[in-house]
Amino acid sequence: MRLKKTWISSAHQGYVDEHLHSNTLSAFKLAARKGADMIETDARMTRDGVLIVHHDENIQGYDENGRRVNLVISDTDYSVIKKISLLKERRQDNRVPTLEEALNIAYFTGMCINIDMKEGIKNAEKIAELVVRTGMRGRTVYATNGAGAEAILQILKIDPKARFIDTRKNYTGELLEQIPEYPSKCYVYTGDFSNENIEEIRKSGCMLAAIAITENNAKDAFLHHPDMAEYPHTSDFETIEKTILEMY
Repeated sequence: MRLKKTWISSAHQGYVDEHLHSNTLSAFKLAARKGADMIETDARMTRDGVLIVHHDENIQGYDENGRRVNLVISDTDYSVIKKISLLKERRQDNRVPTLEEALNIAYFTGMCINIDMKEGIKNAEKIAELVVRTGMRGRTVYATNGAGAEAILQILKIDPKARFIDTRKNYTGELLEQIPEYPSKCYVYTGDFSNENIEEIRKSGCMLAAIAITENNAKDAFLHHPDMAEYPHTSDFETIEKTILEMY
């Protein structure tokens, strides 16, 4: 009998080697080459209205002269941000991409994408419009960051096949009851693989996303049969999942 995985393998901020920065186009491409079903990334908007990929409110990197810079994204135009290298070694690979570029990679590699909406509901509609425009309708999971049902309903008007992810606290059955068929649309994510915590998540009716999986906690995570398994950008998910499958 040949076993194969049935869960979604997600690479948090892509996958990196020693020469790459996470949340960059090269990290996403490398995740695709290693067989990721999904990449996780973060969306923020620049001063001039460009949706970019970056986790923090500030960008710390190096300008064209190799000087250290610290830029506030919301106060900076993308024309400035795109010239910044996240690592001292100046390579095209290590710049801050736009969200559209990340969506294009997902589209052309066949991956799904999990977009962490760092500014909550503020840019939810613009993100959904970009998702639809890039052909990623139905292949995108939106992390609503506490914005809840209000953000979900806004996005579903634009991307009716969207899925969503948030914490157990924010995705209870009561909070999601106005979302049509929410159990098939919503994931609860957790890095706590205790029986008690997983039982509470199952009670919500939502799908289970096990996050921050490494070789040290993978066995505990997969005891609970997650629908999505998310790995830090330094975790070799290919090797981890091969080991998990060999256990059965």
